[in-house]
Amino acid sequence: MSRTIFGAFVAIAALASLAMPASAHAQIGGLLKRKAKEAAINKALPQPAAPADSAAAAGTPGDAAAKARQDAWQHPVAITSAGIDGFVKAIKVENAERAKFMAAAPTSSPLGQSNAYLAAKAKCASDKVKDDSTQARYQRTMMAEASAGHADKIKPYTDSIQALGLASQARNQRCSSLVQPRLTDDDFKAIHVEEDKEEAAGAAAAGLTPLVYSRLKERVIAYALLPTGWKPSGYSPDELHVIDARLAELKPLLGSDFDNSGQRKPLGS
Repeated sequence: MSRTIFGAFVAIAALASLAMPASAHAQIGGLLKRKAKEAAINKALPQPAAPADSAAAAGTPGDAAAKARQDAWQHPVAITSAGIDGFVKAIKVENAERAKFMAAAPTSSPLGQSNAYLAAKAKCASDKVKDDSTQARYQRTMMAEASAGHADKIKPYTDSIQALGLASQARNQRCSSLVQPRLTDDDFKAIHVEEDKEEAAGAAAAGLTPLVYSRLKERVIAYALLPTGWKPSGYSPDELHVIDARLAELKPLLGSDFDNSGQRKPLGS
């Protein structure tokens, strides 16, 4: 509200208050206080600069970069078989860069400790899958032996399942005691710099500009990691056909490192 308009509002309100009962006067008094408070707040806030010449403004580097990002988002390059080839090359390069970055961190540093934590966490997950598979195999064998009337051959499997259960309990206790290291601000800065470096290397490997590659990456990963039963939107039938044909190749490359926005998950998550 400009000062002129606000002053006129005060004058009108003051005149009107003379002809109003006390309750109405109190209401207007409260409104005026609120308006005065809003005016004070607005005055304290940073005010927008006066609009520059539109032609000059359109030519500023900041506006050009923003327009490029908007164009890449709203008009992404179609996903083709050749595009997926480039994407696969890019992700392999990104993964290799990340592996080098993590391996170079001193084991005593927070980043090195986080690296060890991630490795231990991944081993816990893979060991659980392996143990569950082994137990299921033992149970199937026991059922087959029982159906065949070979009760004398069942005990070794029950003993193995019991031993597996004890080992699983020990593993669960060990894995639940893992503590995620706390990273410093400097660690996070180094990670952000590394992420930018990785994506730039991926874009170069794919033969794409960083903006085009980033958008392609988001779209491919979003579909590749789409939960079962969910229907994608924003893709042409040809694009879906191209990605579907390569899903078996894409998913192992992504592993559990990415979320469905196309970004790597935060370190240690």
